[in-house]
Amino acid sequence: MMWRQHRYKLLCSLLLLLSAFLLALYCGNAKQSYEFDWVDVLGEGTTLLVACGWLGLIISSRPAGRVTEWLYYGSLLLVYSYFLDLLDEFIQYPDAVRLMGWLESLPAPIGMLVLTYGLIGWHREQRAINRQLRGRELFLRNHELIDPLTQLYGAEYLMAVLQREIELHQSQRQPLSLLVLDIQNFADFNRRYGIAAGDHYLSQLSELLLSQLRHSDVVCRYSGDCFVAILPGTTEAAAQIIAQHLQQQVQQLKDAEGRPELTMAAVQVNQHSSSAALQAVLSMLAAAKQSTDFRLQPV
Repeated sequence: MMWRQHRYKLLCSLLLLLSAFLLALYCGNAKQSYEFDWVDVLGEGTTLLVACGWLGLIISSRPAGRVTEWLYYGSLLLVYSYFLDLLDEFIQYPDAVRLMGWLESLPAPIGMLVLTYGLIGWHREQRAINRQLRGRELFLRNHELIDPLTQLYGAEYLMAVLQREIELHQSQRQPLSLLVLDIQNFADFNRRYGIAAGDHYLSQLSELLLSQLRHSDVVCRYSGDCFVAILPGTTEAAAQIIAQHLQQQVQQLKDAEGRPELTMAAVQVNQHSSSAALQAVLSMLAAAKQSTDFRLQPV
């Protein structure tokens, strides 16, 4: 859940509003019910609810980051101001107490400025994302990048998409993981059972990967016997779970002559370039080949 990234901000916000309520009680006295102006209560209460709704949308739809901070704290200042504005419909302050008037009036314009700055940053983010999506659409139309056997994109597409995803997820501070699958001794499998059997197995494997991975994931044929999947918004722990699931599903692949041995490795991307990230997961794959982790035994 996105809100889990903001739980400390939510806690601090609740404490801030609670302190404002206690301060209002300390500085003023509760009004009698006949003194309430219910029209003002309705208008100011609705304004407060709308501002709280803005906070909820920001919390539920945006990851932690600089732009999110501007949006959140700008909206929080508005909520604080509107909350005090609503309280003064129920609490009467002495004329000598000016503090509550300042706290009620000053946060709103400051919050508007902060929120506006955050909206500008959000607009810039969206323009960058739109450019990337347009680039992806044009890239997808280039059918020369598709492997004719597996109908998956190849290494060139993998590097381009991976670099784009790295930049996008770093700007939004979202996790990104890679999963690599290697067919052990695939050349020996081809020599033993024939090229047709090897091609059939590759087709089966690519169809299984496409069906088992999520729509947001991108799977490519990196080399003849190696497949790489880009897993956006995925931590290393989640990527390991996906790898274990694939491990179970791949065991169901049956070929008339047998099934080759596979090795999988998953790692979260912390590098700033696609080549460095790919090298990291391939190094982990090489280490995995020396152990029994993620290894599937042939039938």
